[in-house]
Amino acid sequence: MMRFNHIKRFLSAALLLTFMAPSGLSTAFMYNAANAETYTEAMTLAGDVRLTDKNEKITLSLRDSDVKQVLRMFADKAGMNVVFHKSVNGKVTLDMVDMPINDAFALVLQISGLNYYTQNNTLVIIAKSNVDNAAFSKQEMMVFPVKYVNAAKIADFLNRNVFGMKKTGLSGVDAATVNTATNELIVFGMKSDAAIVEKVIEQLDREPLTKTFIVNHTTPAEMANMICTMLLPSRGSSGSSEGGQAVNIPPTPGVGTTGGAAGIMTGGAAGSSETDELKLGEGVIACTVATSSAGSATAPFDVQNLSISYFPQRGTISLIGGSEAQMEMIERFIKANDVKQPQAYLEVSIVELTEEGSKAFSNSWNIDSKNWVFSFSADSTTVGRDGTQGQRYVTVPGPDGEDIIVPKSNNAYISWQLNYLIENRKARVLANPKVLITSGQESVIDLTQDYVEKVTSEFLSSTYTGGAGTGSVQRTYTIGKDQGIKIALTPFISPQGYVTMNIKPEYATIASQVTTPTETPGQDDLQATLLSRRNLDLKNVRIKDGETLAIGGLIQENDVKIVRKIPVLGDLPIIGAAFRSSDTTKSKSELVILLTPRIINDGEGAVADNL
Repeated sequence: MMRFNHIKRFLSAALLLTFMAPSGLSTAFMYNAANAETYTEAMTLAGDVRLTDKNEKITLSLRDSDVKQVLRMFADKAGMNVVFHKSVNGKVTLDMVDMPINDAFALVLQISGLNYYTQNNTLVIIAKSNVDNAAFSKQEMMVFPVKYVNAAKIADFLNRNVFGMKKTGLSGVDAATVNTATNELIVFGMKSDAAIVEKVIEQLDREPLTKTFIVNHTTPAEMANMICTMLLPSRGSSGSSEGGQAVNIPPTPGVGTTGGAAGIMTGGAAGSSETDELKLGEGVIACTVATSSAGSATAPFDVQNLSISYFPQRGTISLIGGSEAQMEMIERFIKANDVKQPQAYLEVSIVELTEEGSKAFSNSWNIDSKNWVFSFSADSTTVGRDGTQGQRYVTVPGPDGEDIIVPKSNNAYISWQLNYLIENRKARVLANPKVLITSGQESVIDLTQDYVEKVTSEFLSSTYTGGAGTGSVQRTYTIGKDQGIKIALTPFISPQGYVTMNIKPEYATIASQVTTPTETPGQDDLQATLLSRRNLDLKNVRIKDGETLAIGGLIQENDVKIVRKIPVLGDLPIIGAAFRSSDTTKSKSELVILLTPRIINDGEGAVADNL
């Protein structure tokens, strides 16, 4: 029976040691279930409880014993004095067999919710929750240098995750603060705090990882944007959900932006917002990945968040902070997406065929007598009495070929004049640009020209002399820029040798202009210019490599006929044609666009290699 009791005590002590952290600082290796081949070094957050340096082993068996008497026994064994704070009370029951005295002392304090402080050769025992812990824990000021991270972050981490947990043998109050001028960590506590603080600094104060990647076939800004908006959110780095990661993407950065989410990293002469200042190696922060805490019980340590920046002039993307796994993930993403973009050589032929024609038919009649003159046509009619000297004489050819003036006779002269004119004009406008297009990128062919859209006159001053007015006029001209042809196209070049394009041609010509009179006689202001437009918007037009796409049918026709006639006479059947005049104008124009793409094979990664 006695032997069974010894075995029972031994098993009880072993069970207690299993759940009790070992005294002092210790390190262990934790198995990582996510990767069977990876082990991470763990650090035990416990105070260095050192009642005696001998640390001899003891065997105890107590039932409902007053905790003060038990602790007084430990003090006697260590040869130390003991003082109990008024907050110390309670009973303990324990069975210990051959347990080191330091471990036994720490175990009793732990299960009783007590802490201890040493002053010379005296133990001061106090409840962990009592506010008087601050008076006993601040025994020494210890300064620890911090090299790479913000010392304030480590101080907050210690206060909340180490000292705030009120571990036995450690200060039970916020003992850590910082010297911001030197980035040093200052701890107001006990000597036993130094070991845990040094271990925490060793684990957290590490030089951040840095890596730079060169991009060859995309711009650094585009690649950095894909990493921030596509890769990181797809790996759980999006939003601000608890226990996850938040990707902070700054607004469109500008030179001189400081602080917060957006910033500029500049080198050399850069650093001012002046756009004409020389900038050397200018970089832009694309985004940062911040880890959010799963709860308020522990303080997150996020001073080495992953930050992604790019340098447009260098063609590089730089990473700082984060982990090796994040670096490798981003490196694989860049290698997979920084590939040559398919390109094609596009031949564009723009032809406008214009044909104009006009037909003019007119009649005019003149009756001339000695005293009367009568003339009429479709445009005007004149009736008058021949009462002047010039009207009573006519000029006729003489016998020698010279003109002579003779009096008019009493006879009347009638003349009929018939005019018939046909006019035809043809024109051809040709443009033949050749451009290089890239898959997925919009290209624009702009063949427009400027024109005067509107003119506004403003009279500044005026003077009048003898009824005539003079003055100065200021004219303001409004210039339009869209007369002519403009083609916007976005291609997609497939590995099968096809080019699919969104094509948007726009063609504008001046149709008419509207004028208004001004205060200056004979001068009009241009109030508006009306344009005639022919636009198309074609989607997903597919062309095979080397073939030609013809876009036609953009036809515009005008047919105008004007008839002028003498009243009554012009309405008579048959003979009324002799008293009518007509003008007929016809115009026709057709725009034809020819597109011929030729896919470029420029070596490795080109589309033509996969055909």
